[in-house]
Amino acid sequence: MTALRFTELAATLARRIADGDYPVGSFMPTEKALMHEFDTSRHTVRAAMQQLQDARLVSRRRGSGTIVEATASPPGFSQSLSSLEDLITLAASSPRRLLSVTEVVVDLELAAQLKVPAGSRWLRFSSTRPSPDGAPMVFTNVYVDVRYRDIRKKVRASPDELISALIEAHYGLRITCVKQDIGACLLQGKVAGILEAKDGSPGLFILRQYLDAAQKLVAVSTSHHPADRYQFSTTLVRQK
Repeated sequence: MTALRFTELAATLARRIADGDYPVGSFMPTEKALMHEFDTSRHTVRAAMQQLQDARLVSRRRGSGTIVEATASPPGFSQSLSSLEDLITLAASSPRRLLSVTEVVVDLELAAQLKVPAGSRWLRFSSTRPSPDGAPMVFTNVYVDVRYRDIRKKVRASPDELISALIEAHYGLRITCVKQDIGACLLQGKVAGILEAKDGSPGLFILRQYLDAAQKLVAVSTSHHPADRYQFSTTLVRQK
């Protein structure tokens, strides 16, 4: 029996919401109930519910449950991130479409963008992920140190998982820090075409550097988001 994918479960639950099986304002079934009904794991249920939450169909309240908020998603996509675990959940809640895997030597321009030495060699994974309405939400290039080139097999076998998480599992590393730079950009040329966006339209650019416990760089990613399809949210908590 083939395991149920969280995307399939999310689609089924979204249809039930749209059909009124779970009315707006009502509580969704519990994780345990969904695990039993669909004969699947807690991880699959949580990833599916995260996808519904990202689509703004439901909201989760600690100690109360998951409440249906709307029968259809509003335009665009919003994601709240406050930890590395949230980043892993984001990857799990949105399937990756792998476009290419190539080994590259970075030139001066790319080295400046990635903040790595010019002439260094990296394995580049190029991919997109869809927004809830199916349009491309992001075009991402993940650059992995060539010492971990064997990870390409794992990426092809587990297309929805965060590449850094696959590296951790395969090589016994632990990513302890992700440095993140966010800025405005223009979507141009190939990037605009892949994202089905107008050439020169506004976008969001995110650079992430993944470091291990020794603060050595393991991977770097660049992400381009169309401005009208993505909103990045953070939560700042006062330290007592």
